[in-house]
Amino acid sequence: MLTFDEGKHEYFYSGIRVPSVSQLMKPILSEWKIDPFYAERGTAVHTLTETIDTGNYFPELAGDLYPWVDAYMQFHDAHDVEVIEMEKMVFHPRLLYAGRLDRLWNIDGDYHLTDIKTGGKYRQHLVQLTAYAMAYGGDMKISNLYLNPYDFKFHEWEGDACELVEALSLVYWETRVRDRGRLEKLLEGEK
Repeated sequence: MLTFDEGKHEYFYSGIRVPSVSQLMKPILSEWKIDPFYAERGTAVHTLTETIDTGNYFPELAGDLYPWVDAYMQFHDAHDVEVIEMEKMVFHPRLLYAGRLDRLWNIDGDYHLTDIKTGGKYRQHLVQLTAYAMAYGGDMKISNLYLNPYDFKFHEWEGDACELVEALSLVYWETRVRDRGRLEKLLEGEK
């Protein structure tokens, strides 16, 4: 059973710690750290998009973040959007990592797994989305929705990074052989 410790931002499968998609990607990310101000703003905007999609949004909630909320509303106005799942925890039983995807939704008739961002577009976003899609399973497009003040950009990625995700999992588990063995034995017993 997959659980998440919100305070430590750690995933556990039946009590055994498994890496998040972000932790899995560490070898390909730079040492550059995001300014806490921008990280907090991104989290707050993300929370507001959830309130919109659950029907719990009130304009007073947005405050200084209204320009990003407006961009999200513009996205909804420009596309036929049906939210299927939000904040879904996923686990890959062979590669042994977990994550939480932002949205599974139908956009203009196509099934999309989308991650919402308030920053710029980076190639590692494809790796992140590929890892989520591999863990979730199924046939879907992968995309990012980039929100900027009063503007949005919707980017559908071509191709995938499956081989890179598999390699990153091997690198992560190479030094954690005992826990990997415990997880594999546990998962084998669940079949």
